[in-house]
Amino acid sequence: MVIRRRDYEPLGIILAHDHGLATVVPGGEPQEVVAGHRFTSTDYYDGLAMAGAPGVGAWVHDGKRWKQRWEGDARSVSVLPNGDLFIGVGDGRLVRSTDRGETWEELEGVLNVIKHGNNFVPPRGESKCFVRGVVQVEEGIVLAIGGGGAWHTRDNGNTWLRRTDGLDAKMHGVWSHPEHRDRLYATSDSGVFRSEDEGFSWLQSLGGLDRSWGGTLAIMPGAPDALILSMARHAPPEPGGSATEGTVFRSPNGGVSWARVMLEGDDEWPRIPCVTRPWDWEDVAFVAAGEKLWASHDRGKNWLALSDGLPVANSIAASL
Repeated sequence: MVIRRRDYEPLGIILAHDHGLATVVPGGEPQEVVAGHRFTSTDYYDGLAMAGAPGVGAWVHDGKRWKQRWEGDARSVSVLPNGDLFIGVGDGRLVRSTDRGETWEELEGVLNVIKHGNNFVPPRGESKCFVRGVVQVEEGIVLAIGGGGAWHTRDNGNTWLRRTDGLDAKMHGVWSHPEHRDRLYATSDSGVFRSEDEGFSWLQSLGGLDRSWGGTLAIMPGAPDALILSMARHAPPEPGGSATEGTVFRSPNGGVSWARVMLEGDDEWPRIPCVTRPWDWEDVAFVAAGEKLWASHDRGKNWLALSDGLPVANSIAASL
Protein backbone atom coordinates (compact mmCIF):
# COMPACT_ATOMS: atom_id res chain seq x y z
CA MET A 1 0.00 0.00 0.00
CA VAL A 2 1.31 3.46 -0.92
CA ILE A 3 0.00 6.58 0.84
CA ARG A 4 1.43 9.97 -0.07
CA ARG A 5 1.36 13.11 2.04
CA ARG A 6 -1.46 15.47 1.01
CA ASP A 7 -1.72 19.23 1.33
CA TYR A 8 -5.53 19.29 0.87
CA GLU A 9 -8.59 18.01 2.68
CA PRO A 10 -9.86 14.79 1.05
CA LEU A 11 -13.49 14.65 -0.08
CA GLY A 12 -14.17 10.96 0.52
CA ILE A 13 -16.10 9.15 -2.21
CA ILE A 14 -17.66 11.39 -4.86
CA LEU A 15 -21.04 10.14 -6.10
CA ALA A 16 -22.51 11.46 -9.35
CA HIS A 17 -26.21 10.54 -9.31
CA ASP A 18 -29.58 11.34 -10.91
CA HIS A 19 -30.42 14.23 -8.59
CA GLY A 20 -27.07 15.84 -7.82
CA LEU A 21 -23.53 15.39 -6.65
CA ALA A 22 -22.73 13.97 -3.22
CA THR A 23 -19.69 13.06 -1.16
CA VAL A 24 -19.51 10.46 1.59
CA VAL A 25 -16.78 9.61 4.06
CA PRO A 26 -16.70 5.81 4.44
CA GLY A 27 -19.07 4.92 7.28
CA GLY A 28 -20.69 8.36 7.32
CA GLU A 29 -23.79 9.97 5.89
CA PRO A 30 -23.74 11.39 2.35
CA GLN A 31 -23.40 15.15 1.97
CA GLU A 32 -25.14 16.75 -1.01
CA VAL A 33 -22.68 19.25 -2.50
CA VAL A 34 -24.52 20.18 -5.71
CA ALA A 35 -28.28 19.61 -6.04
CA GLY A 36 -30.84 19.85 -8.80
CA HIS A 37 -28.87 18.42 -11.74
CA ARG A 38 -28.29 14.92 -13.07
CA PHE A 39 -24.58 14.12 -12.92
CA THR A 40 -23.24 11.23 -14.99
CA SER A 41 -19.45 11.55 -14.76
CA THR A 42 -16.81 12.38 -12.18
CA ASP A 43 -13.04 12.08 -11.89
CA TYR A 44 -10.33 12.90 -9.37
CA TYR A 45 -6.54 13.15 -9.15
CA ASP A 46 -4.27 14.58 -6.46
CA GLY A 47 -6.51 17.25 -4.94
CA LEU A 48 -8.40 18.14 -8.11
CA ALA A 49 -11.95 16.85 -8.64
CA MET A 50 -14.43 17.30 -11.47
CA ALA A 51 -18.01 16.29 -12.25
CA GLY A 52 -20.19 16.66 -15.33
CA ALA A 53 -23.94 17.16 -15.78
CA PRO A 54 -25.28 16.68 -19.36
CA GLY A 55 -26.93 19.79 -20.71
CA VAL A 56 -25.82 21.88 -17.74
CA GLY A 57 -22.04 21.96 -17.35
CA ALA A 58 -19.05 20.87 -15.31
CA TRP A 59 -18.10 21.55 -11.68
CA VAL A 60 -14.53 21.63 -10.35
CA HIS A 61 -13.27 21.24 -6.77
CA ASP A 62 -9.74 22.57 -6.46
CA GLY A 63 -9.24 21.79 -2.78
CA LYS A 64 -11.60 24.48 -1.45
CA ARG A 65 -15.15 24.06 -2.75
CA TRP A 66 -17.25 22.90 -5.68
CA LYS A 67 -17.86 25.56 -8.32
CA GLN A 68 -19.36 25.42 -11.79
CA ARG A 69 -16.49 26.20 -14.13
CA TRP A 70 -18.05 25.42 -17.51
CA GLU A 71 -21.55 25.62 -18.99
CA GLY A 72 -22.78 23.23 -21.65
CA ASP A 73 -23.50 19.61 -22.45
CA ALA A 74 -20.81 17.85 -20.40
CA ARG A 75 -20.93 14.13 -21.27
CA SER A 76 -17.58 13.10 -19.78
CA VAL A 77 -14.93 14.64 -17.52
CA SER A 78 -11.28 13.64 -17.13
CA VAL A 79 -8.59 14.81 -14.69
CA LEU A 80 -5.09 13.94 -15.88
CA PRO A 81 -1.95 13.47 -13.75
CA ASN A 82 -0.42 16.61 -15.27
CA GLY A 83 -3.37 18.68 -13.98
CA ASP A 84 -5.13 19.15 -17.31
CA LEU A 85 -8.94 18.96 -17.26
CA PHE A 86 -10.98 17.68 -20.21
CA ILE A 87 -14.69 17.75 -21.01
CA GLY A 88 -16.24 15.64 -23.74
CA VAL A 89 -19.15 17.70 -25.10
CA GLY A 90 -22.34 16.19 -26.52
CA ASP A 91 -21.80 17.83 -29.92
CA GLY A 92 -18.42 16.13 -30.34
CA ARG A 93 -16.13 18.90 -29.14
CA LEU A 94 -13.36 18.34 -26.61
CA VAL A 95 -12.42 21.26 -24.37
CA ARG A 96 -9.44 21.52 -22.06
CA SER A 97 -8.34 23.64 -19.12
CA THR A 98 -4.72 23.93 -18.01
CA ASP A 99 -5.49 26.32 -15.11
CA ARG A 100 -7.82 24.26 -12.90
CA GLY A 101 -10.95 25.28 -14.77
CA GLU A 102 -10.46 29.05 -14.89
CA THR A 103 -10.30 29.12 -18.70
CA TRP A 104 -11.08 26.60 -21.44
CA GLU A 105 -9.92 25.97 -25.01
CA GLU A 106 -11.25 23.65 -27.68
CA LEU A 107 -9.03 21.03 -29.29
CA GLU A 108 -10.40 21.71 -32.74
CA GLY A 109 -8.97 18.61 -34.39
CA VAL A 110 -11.25 16.33 -32.37
CA LEU A 111 -14.43 17.71 -33.91
CA ASN A 112 -12.89 17.30 -37.37
CA VAL A 113 -12.08 13.67 -36.58
CA ILE A 114 -15.70 13.04 -35.60
CA LYS A 115 -17.18 14.96 -38.54
CA HIS A 116 -15.09 13.13 -41.12
CA GLY A 117 -14.64 9.76 -39.41
CA ASN A 118 -15.34 6.74 -41.57
CA ASN A 119 -17.88 4.25 -40.23
CA PHE A 120 -18.52 6.20 -37.02
CA VAL A 121 -21.76 5.13 -35.32
CA PRO A 122 -23.18 7.42 -32.59
CA PRO A 123 -24.16 5.80 -29.29
CA ARG A 124 -27.69 4.46 -29.03
CA GLY A 125 -30.23 7.30 -29.18
CA GLU A 126 -27.59 9.96 -29.88
CA SER A 127 -27.21 11.99 -33.05
CA LYS A 128 -23.42 12.43 -32.73
CA CYS A 129 -20.37 10.65 -31.43
CA PHE A 130 -18.59 12.26 -28.49
CA VAL A 131 -15.52 11.77 -26.30
CA ARG A 132 -16.13 9.33 -23.44
CA GLY A 133 -12.76 9.72 -21.72
CA VAL A 134 -9.18 11.00 -21.98
CA VAL A 135 -5.99 9.43 -20.59
CA GLN A 136 -2.38 10.50 -20.48
CA VAL A 137 0.14 8.12 -22.06
CA GLU A 138 3.94 8.15 -22.42
CA GLU A 139 3.69 10.50 -25.39
CA GLY A 140 0.55 12.63 -25.57
CA ILE A 141 -3.03 11.61 -24.82
CA VAL A 142 -5.50 8.97 -26.00
CA LEU A 143 -9.24 9.58 -26.41
CA ALA A 144 -12.13 7.16 -26.22
CA ILE A 145 -14.80 8.25 -28.71
CA GLY A 146 -18.16 6.52 -28.33
CA GLY A 147 -18.81 5.02 -31.75
CA GLY A 148 -15.44 6.14 -33.10
CA GLY A 149 -12.78 4.14 -31.27
CA ALA A 150 -9.51 5.31 -29.74
CA TRP A 151 -7.45 8.22 -31.07
CA HIS A 152 -3.95 9.36 -30.14
CA THR A 153 -2.13 12.70 -30.44
CA ARG A 154 1.51 13.51 -29.67
CA ASP A 155 1.38 17.16 -30.74
CA ASN A 156 -1.18 18.77 -28.46
CA GLY A 157 -4.10 17.89 -30.70
CA ASN A 158 -2.80 19.23 -34.00
CA THR A 159 -2.88 15.76 -35.58
CA TRP A 160 -4.72 12.59 -34.58
CA LEU A 161 -4.12 8.94 -35.40
CA ARG A 162 -6.72 6.21 -35.02
CA ARG A 163 -5.82 3.45 -32.56
CA THR A 164 -8.60 0.89 -33.01
CA ASP A 165 -6.84 -2.27 -34.24
CA GLY A 166 -8.72 -5.09 -32.49
CA LEU A 167 -10.94 -2.70 -30.51
CA ASP A 168 -14.71 -2.30 -30.60
CA ALA A 169 -15.26 1.29 -31.74
CA LYS A 170 -18.36 1.66 -29.52
CA MET A 171 -16.25 2.69 -26.56
CA HIS A 172 -17.55 3.52 -23.08
CA GLY A 173 -14.30 4.53 -21.38
CA VAL A 174 -10.52 4.23 -21.31
CA TRP A 175 -8.05 3.89 -18.39
CA SER A 176 -4.26 4.12 -18.27
CA HIS A 177 -2.09 2.06 -15.96
CA PRO A 178 -0.88 4.14 -12.98
CA GLU A 179 2.73 3.02 -13.46
CA HIS A 180 3.00 1.97 -17.12
CA ARG A 181 1.44 4.68 -19.29
CA ASP A 182 1.72 2.57 -22.43
CA ARG A 183 -0.71 0.01 -20.93
CA LEU A 184 -4.36 0.88 -21.47
CA TYR A 185 -7.71 -0.73 -20.73
CA ALA A 186 -11.01 0.11 -22.43
CA THR A 187 -14.64 -0.92 -22.15
CA SER A 188 -17.20 -1.00 -24.94
CA ASP A 189 -20.46 -2.54 -26.12
CA SER A 190 -18.65 -5.87 -26.45
CA GLY A 191 -16.66 -5.99 -23.22
CA VAL A 192 -13.18 -5.08 -22.03
CA PHE A 193 -9.95 -4.68 -24.01
CA ARG A 194 -6.25 -4.26 -23.19
CA SER A 195 -3.38 -2.55 -25.03
CA GLU A 196 0.34 -2.73 -24.26
CA ASP A 197 1.44 -0.15 -26.84
CA GLU A 198 -0.46 3.09 -26.17
CA GLY A 199 -3.47 1.82 -28.10
CA PHE A 200 -1.77 0.78 -31.35
CA SER A 201 -3.25 -2.69 -30.90
CA TRP A 202 -5.85 -4.19 -28.57
CA LEU A 203 -6.78 -7.65 -27.27
CA GLN A 204 -10.25 -8.52 -26.04
CA SER A 205 -10.57 -10.11 -22.60
CA LEU A 206 -13.37 -12.66 -22.33
CA GLY A 207 -12.46 -15.45 -19.92
CA GLY A 208 -15.15 -15.82 -17.25
CA LEU A 209 -17.40 -12.94 -18.33
CA ASP A 210 -21.08 -13.76 -18.88
CA ARG A 211 -22.20 -10.40 -20.29
CA SER A 212 -20.77 -7.91 -22.74
CA TRP A 213 -21.71 -4.30 -21.93
CA GLY A 214 -18.58 -2.84 -20.30
CA GLY A 215 -18.83 -0.29 -17.49
CA THR A 216 -16.08 1.16 -15.29
CA LEU A 217 -12.73 -0.32 -14.33
CA ALA A 218 -10.13 0.03 -11.55
CA ILE A 219 -6.48 -0.96 -12.02
CA MET A 220 -4.38 -2.03 -9.02
CA PRO A 221 -0.78 -2.26 -10.16
CA GLY A 222 1.26 -5.33 -9.43
CA ALA A 223 2.86 -8.36 -10.97
CA PRO A 224 0.36 -9.08 -12.37
CA ASP A 225 -2.21 -6.29 -12.17
CA ALA A 226 -5.50 -6.86 -10.36
CA LEU A 227 -8.58 -5.41 -12.06
CA ILE A 228 -12.10 -4.66 -10.85
CA LEU A 229 -14.70 -4.29 -13.59
CA SER A 230 -18.41 -3.55 -13.75
CA MET A 231 -20.46 -5.13 -16.54
CA ALA A 232 -24.09 -5.15 -17.63
CA ARG A 233 -26.28 -7.49 -19.60
CA HIS A 234 -28.29 -4.76 -21.34
CA ALA A 235 -27.42 -1.32 -22.73
CA PRO A 236 -29.11 1.78 -21.23
CA PRO A 237 -32.78 1.84 -22.24
CA GLU A 238 -32.57 5.56 -23.02
CA PRO A 239 -29.83 8.04 -24.03
CA GLY A 240 -27.62 8.91 -21.09
CA GLY A 241 -29.23 6.26 -18.89
CA SER A 242 -27.64 3.44 -16.91
CA ALA A 243 -27.08 -0.06 -18.24
CA THR A 244 -29.14 -2.76 -16.55
CA GLU A 245 -28.63 -6.17 -14.93
CA GLY A 246 -25.18 -5.26 -13.70
CA THR A 247 -22.51 -7.13 -11.80
CA VAL A 248 -18.87 -6.81 -10.72
CA PHE A 249 -15.94 -8.97 -11.81
CA ARG A 250 -12.36 -9.28 -10.59
CA SER A 251 -9.30 -10.36 -12.52
CA PRO A 252 -6.15 -11.35 -10.55
CA ASN A 253 -4.01 -11.51 -13.69
CA GLY A 254 -4.44 -8.35 -15.71
CA GLY A 255 -7.57 -9.48 -17.53
CA VAL A 256 -6.58 -13.01 -18.55
CA SER A 257 -9.45 -14.45 -16.51
CA TRP A 258 -12.39 -13.06 -14.54
CA ALA A 259 -14.57 -14.16 -11.61
CA ARG A 260 -17.71 -12.62 -10.14
CA VAL A 261 -17.40 -10.50 -7.00
CA MET A 262 -19.87 -11.41 -4.25
CA LEU A 263 -20.91 -8.59 -1.92
CA GLU A 264 -22.65 -10.10 1.13
CA GLY A 265 -24.19 -12.75 -1.08
CA ASP A 266 -25.29 -10.35 -3.82
CA ASP A 267 -23.76 -10.34 -7.27
CA GLU A 268 -26.48 -8.78 -9.44
CA TRP A 269 -28.13 -5.33 -9.37
CA PRO A 270 -30.84 -3.67 -11.50
CA ARG A 271 -28.39 -0.93 -12.53
CA ILE A 272 -24.74 -1.39 -13.36
CA PRO A 273 -22.42 -0.75 -10.36
CA CYS A 274 -19.59 1.78 -10.43
CA VAL A 275 -15.98 1.03 -9.49
CA THR A 276 -12.96 3.21 -8.76
CA ARG A 277 -9.49 3.20 -7.19
CA PRO A 278 -7.81 6.02 -5.22
CA TRP A 279 -5.01 7.36 -7.37
CA ASP A 280 -2.36 7.00 -4.62
CA TRP A 281 -3.32 3.63 -3.09
CA GLU A 282 -2.07 0.44 -4.73
CA ASP A 283 -4.41 -2.16 -3.24
CA VAL A 284 -7.65 -0.28 -2.40
CA ALA A 285 -10.78 -0.21 -4.54
CA PHE A 286 -14.40 0.89 -4.06
CA VAL A 287 -17.68 -0.32 -5.52
CA ALA A 288 -21.01 1.54 -5.43
CA ALA A 289 -23.69 -1.10 -6.00
CA GLY A 290 -27.34 -0.24 -5.47
CA GLU A 291 -27.58 1.96 -2.38
CA LYS A 292 -24.41 0.60 -0.77
CA LEU A 293 -20.72 1.47 -0.87
CA TRP A 294 -18.11 -1.26 -0.55
CA ALA A 295 -14.33 -1.21 -0.09
CA SER A 296 -11.51 -3.70 -0.54
CA HIS A 297 -8.06 -3.28 0.98
CA ASP A 298 -6.54 -6.42 -0.54
CA ARG A 299 -6.78 -5.84 -4.29
CA GLY A 300 -10.41 -6.93 -4.51
CA LYS A 301 -10.18 -10.30 -2.76
CA ASN A 302 -12.41 -9.34 0.17
CA TRP A 303 -14.99 -6.57 0.54
CA LEU A 304 -16.43 -4.60 3.45
CA ALA A 305 -19.72 -2.66 3.38
CA LEU A 306 -19.03 0.97 4.37
CA SER A 307 -22.28 2.90 3.85
CA ASP A 308 -25.94 2.20 3.09
CA GLY A 309 -28.88 4.34 1.96
CA LEU A 310 -26.84 6.16 -0.67
CA PRO A 311 -28.18 7.53 -3.96
CA VAL A 312 -27.62 5.05 -6.78
CA ALA A 313 -24.48 6.30 -8.53
CA ASN A 314 -23.89 6.88 -12.22
CA SER A 315 -20.17 7.42 -11.59
CA ILE A 316 -17.83 7.51 -8.58
CA ALA A 317 -14.34 8.77 -7.76
CA ALA A 318 -12.22 8.44 -4.62
CA SER A 319 -10.52 11.29 -2.74
CA LEU A 320 -8.94 9.87 0.42
